[in-house]
Amino acid sequence: MAVETLRQRLILGAGLWLILALAVGGSVLGHAFRDSAEQGLHLRLDAHLRSLLAVMEVGEDGGVTIGRPLGEPRFEQAYSGWYWQVSDGIAVKARSRSLWDFALPAAGEGEDSLRIEAGPRGESLTVMERDLAFGEDGKRLHVAVAASRAEVEGEVRRFDLLLALSLGGLGLGLLAAVAVQVGYGLRPLRRLEAELDGLLHGAPRLEGTYPREVAPLVAAMNRVLDHDSRLIEHARNHLGNLAHALKTPLAVLSAEGADQGVRTAQIGRLTRLIDLHLTRARAGASSARLTGSRADIAMLAADIAGTLRKVHAERRLEIIVDCPPGSSFAADGDDLAEMLGNLMDNACKWAREKVRVRAVSGAIVIEDDGPGLSADQAASVLRRGIRLDESIPGSGLGLAIVADLAALSGIGLEFRVSEWGGLAVRLTEPGTLS
Repeated sequence: MAVETLRQRLILGAGLWLILALAVGGSVLGHAFRDSAEQGLHLRLDAHLRSLLAVMEVGEDGGVTIGRPLGEPRFEQAYSGWYWQVSDGIAVKARSRSLWDFALPAAGEGEDSLRIEAGPRGESLTVMERDLAFGEDGKRLHVAVAASRAEVEGEVRRFDLLLALSLGGLGLGLLAAVAVQVGYGLRPLRRLEAELDGLLHGAPRLEGTYPREVAPLVAAMNRVLDHDSRLIEHARNHLGNLAHALKTPLAVLSAEGADQGVRTAQIGRLTRLIDLHLTRARAGASSARLTGSRADIAMLAADIAGTLRKVHAERRLEIIVDCPPGSSFAADGDDLAEMLGNLMDNACKWAREKVRVRAVSGAIVIEDDGPGLSADQAASVLRRGIRLDESIPGSGLGLAIVADLAALSGIGLEFRVSEWGGLAVRLTEPGTLS
């Protein structure tokens, strides 16, 4: 089944790592305890072997006697699991009462050994044996002490059970702590969800302080909300402007006695107003699309220049396209075509002899050798809602459309003086310093 929530993903991931870590840790601890238990058994066997050697006496005839009992009572209990034996490799010279009539196998001559053998009842024994020489003739005796491994195995099993229970409890506790921590870590997202619900009830944007990991997401959402608010405000302004602009032409058209020439002029004005506001509406919709597209400057400028050469053929204008092949601009292709078309057409209408379009780093420059704009006119064009005099051909609706498209697309728009003394309009890519 697919994991559907971040909480489940995080807890599941942490749980898998916990299981792996606890399994490895438990295995290491289990082996360490077994080694420790084995070492403890070996130390006890060595101590009893030394005690046996200390109280053992070897006669001239090779007989072995034990001067006093060893300190371990289990050596006196039959088949108790603790045994000792002295042999010469052929016969048993002495043995503990616990062995009864059973004989432990002896190791090879001259060998000390630590080995596992079967006991009187078939149980597994750990046997520690020393091979020693006695007397002037160097008779050799095998002295062995043995203990049942059941005690060690029982200790290991009990430890493994305790370890499993402990690590299991620890794992559950850690998993619960992870669940609490994940819940605490995801609280900002729940708060963000609540704030997003608040947007449906009139909240203008997301407020509050968020962790650094979430803050960029909140900031991006606020930028989108601010952008949408500007689009809505822009649309409201256009509706108001359109309603206001249509009042006078409609009043003239509805007035009795208006001649056909007046009606035709007002219809033309209505057409221009509708075209302007439709273009602005398209610009607003275009700016709402995802960014990241790039338009081919050279291709667009060449197409527009070819059209304008035909439109202004009688004036024999020199229209120069100075754009390297493949040069591009960060904008929607339709928007850039609209802006270039209006700016190049405006330049052709005002130019005396020549118009030039240049692609420079991160910008496009459209310039002419006409009269240019005064500082007051340039400032008026750049102010929201103010257009140049519409009675002057080419500097009214076209420049207003360009200004709106640039503002909505984040494109820089700047009016300068060209090197020929005319107007130079500079379009700058979003986020680029002019």
